[in-house]
Amino acid sequence: MTAAERWAEQLAAWAIPQHILDQAPQSPWAHETASFVVDDTLDRSVLSAEVARTVLPKEGGSVLDVGCGGGRAAMSLVPPAARVIGVDQDPAMLAAFTTAAAEAGARSSTIQGAWPEVVLEASIADVVVCHHVAYNVAEIEPFLGALTGRARLAVVLVLPTVHPMTAWNNAWHRFWNIERPDGPTSDDLVEVLEEMGISPERWEMPRPPLARNTADPATRVPSTLRRLCLGNDRADEVAEFLALHEPDWAAVHTVLRWPGDASSAMSFGTS
Repeated sequence: MTAAERWAEQLAAWAIPQHILDQAPQSPWAHETASFVVDDTLDRSVLSAEVARTVLPKEGGSVLDVGCGGGRAAMSLVPPAARVIGVDQDPAMLAAFTTAAAEAGARSSTIQGAWPEVVLEASIADVVVCHHVAYNVAEIEPFLGALTGRARLAVVLVLPTVHPMTAWNNAWHRFWNIERPDGPTSDDLVEVLEEMGISPERWEMPRPPLARNTADPATRVPSTLRRLCLGNDRADEVAEFLALHEPDWAAVHTVLRWPGDASSAMSFGTS
C-alpha cells in the first residue's frame, strides 16, 4: 500500500456512522465564517508566516491561499505580499477574504470551488499557502501536486501534528458510545510528499491563536451540538460536558515548505 493509499484509508475511517448522520439536525461539516475571519488575534509573527515570508519578494509579492477561509494565512503575509488570491468552496468565506484584503491594503481576487478542480482558474503566485485543509482531502496526491504547480517559489502547508477531530474523540464516546480513529498524522503527509519525490523542509510550532469568535461561550455549545450531530434538546448536557472536558486540541502544528514548480500543474492530473 502506498503512502497516499494509507492516507486515504485512514481518512475514510472518520466517516460518521449513517444512523447518526440520518438524525442530525444539521450538517456536522459546516463551519461558521466568524471563526475564520481576520481579527485582532492574528499574529503575523508566527513561525508559519515567517517561513513563507522568507521566500517572498521584499515588495509586491503574490500569495495564493488554498482553502483560504477568511484569509488568516494570506493576510499574515501582507506586507510584503501586495496581491492575494483566495480559493474556497464557501462564498461567505470568500467575502470575508475580500474584506480582509481591502483592510490590509492588498489587491485581491477569489475563486469559488474545490481544489484541485479549479486549479486552472488560479494564476501562478510567488508563494502558495494551505493551512488546515489537508486532513479534509482523501485524494491527496493531485491536491499537493496542484499546489506545487501554482507556486513560483514555494508552497507552505500547515496542519496539526494529529487529525484535528481527535479533539472530540472523548465527546463522541460520551454522547454516542463510539470510538473514533486517531490517524492520519502530519508524519503520514510527509511520507506522501516523499513518495511524490518532494522532500519538504519541516518545522513544528505551537498552535497559533484562533479567531476571537471561536472561544465565544455563546457559540461553543451550538457549534458542538452541530459537530456531534446532536439536537438542541442536548444543549444542557453538552454545556456541562464542555465545562469539565475542554476539547483536546493538538498543541503543536507542523509547518512544511517545499519548492514550487509552476510548470508542473498539468502533470498531476489537474487538466
